[in-house]
Amino acid sequence: MVIKEIFDEFIRVVEENHKYTIGLVDKQKNIVFCSRQDLVGHIIDYDKPDSENVFFKIEVQNQSFGYLWVSGNDNLEMISKLLQESLVVRLMYEINQSKLNRKVTKDDELVKLLLNKDGFDRDKVLNLMKELEFDMTKAVVAIYVIHNEGFNNKDVMRLKMRSDNKESIYSLLDDQSLLIFKTLPPKCSDENEFKNYINEYIGSLRNWDINNCYYLVGTAQYNIRRYMSSFKSTLWVKNNIHLIKERPLFFIDYVDSFLLQKIPQNDIEDIFNFYIENTKNIDKEEFVEIAEKLYQNDFNLTQAANSLFLHKNTLIYKLRKYEEIFQIDIRGSFSGKILFILISNIFKNEVKEIQVGEIR
Repeated sequence: MVIKEIFDEFIRVVEENHKYTIGLVDKQKNIVFCSRQDLVGHIIDYDKPDSENVFFKIEVQNQSFGYLWVSGNDNLEMISKLLQESLVVRLMYEINQSKLNRKVTKDDELVKLLLNKDGFDRDKVLNLMKELEFDMTKAVVAIYVIHNEGFNNKDVMRLKMRSDNKESIYSLLDDQSLLIFKTLPPKCSDENEFKNYINEYIGSLRNWDINNCYYLVGTAQYNIRRYMSSFKSTLWVKNNIHLIKERPLFFIDYVDSFLLQKIPQNDIEDIFNFYIENTKNIDKEEFVEIAEKLYQNDFNLTQAANSLFLHKNTLIYKLRKYEEIFQIDIRGSFSGKILFILISNIFKNEVKEIQVGEIR
């Protein structure tokens, strides 16, 4: 921000009315800028106002800009107050814009460092966090926000004007993707408190025009090296879970699926290959759907049957059939339930491959 440029605008306004002279006086009582160039450099005592000369101390957000001097004799008090108010508002705007642009730039730089795949520069990260006054003692969670129509840059920049801006890092990864690293209060060690806090925070984002979005919430992390892990967990949700607009999806709700997915599919196929080869007549899509509904309902047969729009006895009949084919106890054994889900993952991938082939 250049104070001269701002003051030049005021000078142009005053030049339209030759009844007034305005100037900016520094602490040493030198006239720094003035609508009358011949007065620049002269000394004027701001401690001695009179009927034709008034002075206002200009201080905005703890920054001192000297004294506004207004000279004239027609409605001087009213005009000078209007000029003073206008100058303060303009300076405040420029300061906020400057801070905002600097903050967004630093945020982007920090996120780039945190997500750097080639190496983690701890010193640079710590220095940037200190510049941003980001509280490194608190746990942090990644919130990945997706807007299919694209974000308005101004709306994202406005987020930094929030009163809690030192508790969040915002960066647009692309036109449709906003990544937020949000600090968490101590109470969030409880899962319900964690979800309630994040839901309230996302609700506040909507009040700042971040609407019509998908919200994916990662894992809570204390170690700054693991912020990337929190972000990666949001990507897993994005790639594996059906997204629902305006409904936050928490990675912690899908940890079982995530861990099951980590088991090498080839190992499961090798173990059950003999049985799988004898399942030509099984409806694999139905198998997958049944497995998913059972998992979602904690293997409660009544609830799963309702979700599938089946009679409970019909579901039991189908499960018995699967138990006979794969020689596992789906209804009574914990290990049988796990194996059932693992087999369904194999079928799910096969169904996806068939569907992709059909599309092509």
